[in-house]
Amino acid sequence: MSARDAAPAPGSVALAVLLAGYVALFGGAAWFKYDAFLMGFDLAVHEQVLWNTAHGRIAATSAFAATESYLGIDLIPSELLLAPLYAVLPGVPTMLFLKTLVVALGAVAVERLVRQHGGDHWSGVAFAALYLLYLPVQYTNLYEFQIRAFATTLLLWALWALGRRDARLFWACIALALGCRSDVGLVVAGIGVWQLSERWWGAGRAASQRDRLAFGWLPVAIGLGWLVLAVGVLVPWFRGGAPFLYTRVIYGWLGDTPPAMLQTLVTRPGYVLGVIGSADRLWYLFAMFVPFAFLAFGQPRLLLITAPIFALNLLSSSPNIHASPRYHYQAVIVPFLVLAAALTWLALARRWPAWRTRSLLLLLVLAIGCNLAGRNPVLALATRDDRDPAREATVARLIALVPEDAALATTSTIGPHVARREALYFFPGNVIYPAGKLALAEYLLVDAREARPAGHAWLVAAQRDGQITLLAAADGVSLWRRSDP
Repeated sequence: MSARDAAPAPGSVALAVLLAGYVALFGGAAWFKYDAFLMGFDLAVHEQVLWNTAHGRIAATSAFAATESYLGIDLIPSELLLAPLYAVLPGVPTMLFLKTLVVALGAVAVERLVRQHGGDHWSGVAFAALYLLYLPVQYTNLYEFQIRAFATTLLLWALWALGRRDARLFWACIALALGCRSDVGLVVAGIGVWQLSERWWGAGRAASQRDRLAFGWLPVAIGLGWLVLAVGVLVPWFRGGAPFLYTRVIYGWLGDTPPAMLQTLVTRPGYVLGVIGSADRLWYLFAMFVPFAFLAFGQPRLLLITAPIFALNLLSSSPNIHASPRYHYQAVIVPFLVLAAALTWLALARRWPAWRTRSLLLLLVLAIGCNLAGRNPVLALATRDDRDPAREATVARLIALVPEDAALATTSTIGPHVARREALYFFPGNVIYPAGKLALAEYLLVDAREARPAGHAWLVAAQRDGQITLLAAADGVSLWRRSDP
């Protein structure tokens, strides 16, 4: 073999450079965001879970109501598998770098999927770049630490294994994806329906009975079974019999119970459509599809897999969070939308080959334009001018005054910097992290910017009643100790 034959293909080199650049850029951005106290309490909760798990307290957490296990919030066994690595390299940097690396590996799966379906190396690299430029992917990566980001990559590799009819790799990826969140069961069931429908639509090659079982019926049964088991049995069990936390919090406008919610959906469709047809929700749909020039609609059966997740997001009582490309709730939509867009483009490229290169360039220009118009998260971080080194130094000094094993209540952005402890609570409390937990805190570390009126009122009342004593305060940050811990 000559040296020329042994040299990597230009497309492979380009992909490697793309991945290295992405990991360096977004890994650095994630660290900057954390170091500048711009990440919130979700990161604190997940580090506490990993820290506790690494110390033998599996999935233990302290800030939620009705449960002392994150498994009473949702099932995340795949996240718990990271605990051994975290035990070797404890800290937020490990978590953020690992998430960025896993998201980047999703681009490799995209490139292989494009080539698997008839594209060349360069079209694969182009779609890998489009995946990494996709704002929901970028925001998912930089939104603190969420295991759903891992599900995106795992599902992409599962789709590649599906194309190869590699049942072992497919089910390994599916099992790990299911372990990221209970709602992954919906898209896994959707994959099964998509594969079973090949027979009726006459698409692709004829499937054997064994393939229909492995890639059709089993995904439907296991996906739906996992969802029902998680939401209906396991999570309530870890909550001491209390129902799944987010059902009423997020969808309470539909009714007090799941049957009542279903009744509203069935009997009052005009009311429901009026809500989900609001301008902010329609803009969310536009923002999800426009970066791929709406090509995903060329594969309606594949896109149908995402319908339940879109429905959950659109029906949320907080569309600014769930129905928004700036959070992690789009993570399990991304794989199918990207593949659907790629398959449509491949079909069009075969029909009009002269437009192949130009259309790819246009897609890349569109993606870059969406980044500029849609506020790219890295550019947003780079242009911030509100960082306050004096305040950050004050927070670090006050953190050093709190014993490492003390029960601590703190505001959102300080949380990720003090999470390695058994007892951590959110100040001033909300519907997810109840204010009643504040009674368990020995120390309170409060950033006045985040305390909200309720928090300031609580501090005034607690100090007046002699419950807490001020230890130190500077730059709008205060440290308090409970008088009778």
